[in-house]
Amino acid sequence: MVLVLAGRVAPCDPNDPDAVFKGRVFLNDTGSIEHIAKGAGGAPAGFANAPVIDLGNDFILPGLIDLHNHIGYNTLPLWAEPTRTTPYAHHDSWPNAPSYQASITWPSKALAATEPEALLAYVQLRALVGGTTAMQGWPTANRQHVQVLRNIDDETAGGTSRDLIYTSTLTLKPLELAKRAQAQRNGAGFIYHCGEGAVGSLVKREFVDSANAGCLTQTFIGIHCNSLAEADWTRWPQAEAGAVVWSPFSNLWLYGSTTNIKAARRQGVAICIGSDWGPSGTKNILGEIKVAKLVSERDGLGLSDRDLVAMMTSNPGDVLTRCWKRAIGRLVKGAFADITVIKSAGDKPVWTQVIEATEADIALVVIDGLARYGNPSLMQKAGRPSAKFRLAGKDRRFAIANPDAPDKPWKWEEFTKLLKAVIADPKTALTRAEARLRAYAGPLDSPNAPLLLALDMPTGGGAFAGNIRDHADKVVIPPLSSLVHDKKFFADITGRGFHGGLLDGLAEFYR
Repeated sequence: MVLVLAGRVAPCDPNDPDAVFKGRVFLNDTGSIEHIAKGAGGAPAGFANAPVIDLGNDFILPGLIDLHNHIGYNTLPLWAEPTRTTPYAHHDSWPNAPSYQASITWPSKALAATEPEALLAYVQLRALVGGTTAMQGWPTANRQHVQVLRNIDDETAGGTSRDLIYTSTLTLKPLELAKRAQAQRNGAGFIYHCGEGAVGSLVKREFVDSANAGCLTQTFIGIHCNSLAEADWTRWPQAEAGAVVWSPFSNLWLYGSTTNIKAARRQGVAICIGSDWGPSGTKNILGEIKVAKLVSERDGLGLSDRDLVAMMTSNPGDVLTRCWKRAIGRLVKGAFADITVIKSAGDKPVWTQVIEATEADIALVVIDGLARYGNPSLMQKAGRPSAKFRLAGKDRRFAIANPDAPDKPWKWEEFTKLLKAVIADPKTALTRAEARLRAYAGPLDSPNAPLLLALDMPTGGGAFAGNIRDHADKVVIPPLSSLVHDKKFFADITGRGFHGGLLDGLAEFYR
């Protein structure tokens, strides 16, 4: 259906980046932005009878893009190894912590194996309440599942069957990197977990190998790169600068240091933001950008609030546009119709209000032209079938289809009940899931096949190795982590991790 949003438009226009004006955004029925008008300018053809959502003085922004996550783990709380007293060296260090498998691997595997659709509904809703419209870092699946957020890993951008984005969480050998470089020369993008660790640690080699293979181009997106010293950034030619994804919370939590943003910016590399995952990250992109502000202020990075907003809109959007040949992250004609609406409060500049916004300030989230989350009155005006629930004491509605009845919204009580049943009795749930799989005799890529998810983080080593069903009686799953940054989340930060107290300051934004 066509839809019109009227309010204060902040399009992130490359020619006028500070532009904010009263106007209207016209969304067509193909999931694209048809037109943007200032004031009460005329409607394009086909919109004479379109529903109009009057947002008053609220801000209409490009949808927020989370360019680094591992969403299959986002039911879990923050994790810290209780016996650890010094920061980890790199990404191969902490998966061997004594509590890693019991705290992270097996709870997440159990939920993914038993109630995969419910798990995906929960973690997508967690992203929606923070204004996220597109996310990188999905589990691999054997068939299509209910997808509401834009899946950056698999987006086809208009029907092409070609893989437009290659990704890797694992460290790749030089020959594999050379293949990725060739794909980039053919127009694809490459998102690579690269150089994640303390400065000077051995994982810097991942970045060096990428440079030697020819990957460091405009379509290379390096996740983390926090092990790089200042001089290492000069390996990335300024004329070919792509993007780095900054996850400061996770970096500080695990390693006590984070990406050299000054050096990256001097080299012309676009800075994007990613909230990483439940065990060492923020709840959503709005939380992560606040950590970026804290680091900027501490380290004198000189990042303005507009710079910070660009990290979750136009910066990731521009590098993805190079791969997809279709705009995202900016409100321009023909772009993906992904919109985040944030309540206006006071007279502060729009960019400051966005950075200071919390989950309570997300008024509406539109993805591919369809309203997916927001205030009840706005969701009703958008004409979307939706389910109600309470978020931090306020009524909200969301539109995630029930996988067993695609024309109906899945209720909060329905999918959380399924997850809570697994939490209460993992062994029984795993036995039932195994029986379902044994009873199915068809092809695994059929729409009717049991959904199988392959999570993307290391499993760790030790006594819990092997098939999760062999250890079902030992699995303990923590209660579902909150969808929002709440008192428990902030309490879990205090005295844990290796951030030197900096992350304690995140709570100040939520008072």
